[in-house]
Order: sequence, then structure tokens, then C-alpha cells
Amino acid sequence: MVRENEPLYGPASPKELGKALERLYTGQRNVAKQAKFLRIPLERLKQLFNAYVAERPIDINDEDVYASDTQLAWPYV
Repeated sequence: MVRENEPLYGPASPKELGKALERLYTGQRNVAKQAKFLRIPLERLKQLFNAYVAERPIDINDEDVYASDTQLAWPYV
């Protein structure tokens, strides 16, 4: 949440925003924390992330999608 007198800066570059969206897409970051880090409103980051995901559909019938997921996740780590 942005404070009343706090200016909005946003990401330093489009490349930084792209990396942030990729981290969100791969589940490495939380959307609210990423919005705070990028200094943009949460709702705006949600809109950007929804557009990012819509451009990258996942084919759930493709075996390679699941085979390429090699990082172990909690509680298996």
C-alpha cells in the first residue's frame, strides 16, 4: 500500500520489470512483495502480471512441461 505522500517511482527499467514478472511467473516471488520492491501499486502489478501470463499459455498435455520442472519444492527439500 502506498502512503499518501509517498511518490510512485516504478521499476528502473523495462528489463527490471521483465525480470520481476518472470520471477512471479516461476513462483519465486510474492506479488505483493514484488510490487512493494518495484514501488508500483499492487493492482497495477496484478494487471501487468495477468497480461504477462496471458501471453504465455501452458499446454498441460505436454509432458516436457512437467519434465523440465527440476527444482524441488517444500516439503521435499
